[in-house]
Amino acid sequence: MVLLFNLIFLILILRLSFEKKMMSIFLYKHWPGLITLQHLLFWLTFVAVNTYFYIHLFGFQQGLFRLIFMLIINLPLYHLCFSKLVPEYYQTKRYPEYIRYTAVAFVLSCLFRILIEPEIFQTDVILQSSLLLLIYVTQTIIILISSLLGISKYKLIVENELAKLEIRKREADLDLVKSKINPHFLLNTLNNIYSHSYVQGSSSADLIMQLSLLLQYTTYEVGRKRIPVEKEIQMINALSSLYQLKYQQQLNFLFNYKPNALLELIEVPPTIYFTLVENALKYSSLGIDLNAFIVASLELTDKELLFKITNSKSSFAPREANEQYKGLGLSVLKSIIEHEYDSSYKLTHIDSEKEYTTTLTIEI
Repeated sequence: MVLLFNLIFLILILRLSFEKKMMSIFLYKHWPGLITLQHLLFWLTFVAVNTYFYIHLFGFQQGLFRLIFMLIINLPLYHLCFSKLVPEYYQTKRYPEYIRYTAVAFVLSCLFRILIEPEIFQTDVILQSSLLLLIYVTQTIIILISSLLGISKYKLIVENELAKLEIRKREADLDLVKSKINPHFLLNTLNNIYSHSYVQGSSSADLIMQLSLLLQYTTYEVGRKRIPVEKEIQMINALSSLYQLKYQQQLNFLFNYKPNALLELIEVPPTIYFTLVENALKYSSLGIDLNAFIVASLELTDKELLFKITNSKSSFAPREANEQYKGLGLSVLKSIIEHEYDSSYKLTHIDSEKEYTTTLTIEI
């Protein structure tokens, strides 16, 4: 029965070690007692094992006295390695000094015990070799474990700081994406609507409604963590209508999707589809290049949400855009999606001479 429980325990530990979410708790989340727990587990194990050996070799009474003497020496040594040597030399990358001082600490502690311990406690000649072996082993363990735990604490702090910086970077990148709608574009659109309102039979009311939706989206919706997919669809349609007005012509912009009530329930991070459309507008030079086109589609299946967009590549596109076609927009987008969906998404790009296609698949 005991063997069975141990096997189950070991299998459980092995299974958890392959669990990504569980490992992220150890590496990236705040866990105030993690280092303290490591110290506690080590000392409980260390004292238990040494108690057995000391009592087995020297008897109960003398074994306990020897154990206490060993702990009195090794507790300060443990603290020295963990709190002094690792922070001052290992963390500052002064590795030669770190190795030198840990070696000195090992040698001096061994010599002290070898010279002093036999003077305090009587040791049979037969047990001297066992005592020497025990001294070397215990001193090695103390220095090795204290150093490893000190390094572990250092690595944990670094990982936590990197995780914080990554979150801040993603937040800053998301703010950048949210601010991508150029105010000049909105101002020009308002002027065009004003001029358009004088034309008899114009659809100015509808255009004003599209602009209102777009402004509402940039003001309120992008501040939320997630929004319904239907909102993203509305904004893409609004942006398309306003671009048609801006260039006073029918643009080759096709967006295919089947209306579905579920699109009002399924939520995604704001701007993920909108950003892809903006990138396509930028690099295709739609409205400037007569041959420019954009074809987008959104498909909902039982398990996936598939968005695909293809745009032409134009010589009218900004020079820096052509040189860095997979630039900031898509890299930021990938960071946002990765943060929200972990491994439950797929983002692919196909770059040909005349076209660029991006496909975003999200598991639902």
